[in-house]
Amino acid sequence: QIKDNKMKKFLTLIIISLFFSGCDQNNITTKPGDKMFVATNFIKYEKKQEFENILLNEVMPSWYSYRDSVDEIHSLNQNAKNSMRIQKPVEMNQDSTWMFTMIADPFIDGANYSVIPPLRQKYGDDKAKEIFARWNACFSKQGQNLFLVEELDLKNNN
Repeated sequence: QIKDNKMKKFLTLIIISLFFSGCDQNNITTKPGDKMFVATNFIKYEKKQEFENILLNEVMPSWYSYRDSVDEIHSLNQNAKNSMRIQKPVEMNQDSTWMFTMIADPFIDGANYSVIPPLRQKYGDDKAKEIFARWNACFSKQGQNLFLVEELDLKNNN
């Protein structure tokens, strides 16, 4: 039951995060039935700034510059790059962690959402492993949680 309560609180946070993530009705790109990809990243109290620096200065630049050798996948990746949003926390969680949220809105099936291939391509294997190790060291025991969710039709449910 404790796990169920934690999951309910967690899902409530996700819903609130999605609602307040700058989702002005005119900016929502998904339509009812479309899928979104949501990643929640629980970061240790003392690692917030380090995680943000790695994310903004190493991980995301490599992800945005990534060129897949298969043209079809590269095209999907380009669409995914235009659909990615990231939210950083404005306050600490009750357990003294920080939660960064990443949303692909919409989710592009077949696109690359992994950070490993882009890190390898931009920095080479050794440097990519080092960056990934620093990235992983920032996560709390809750780690990273990945969800594929579907947009609901709120306008026609009244």
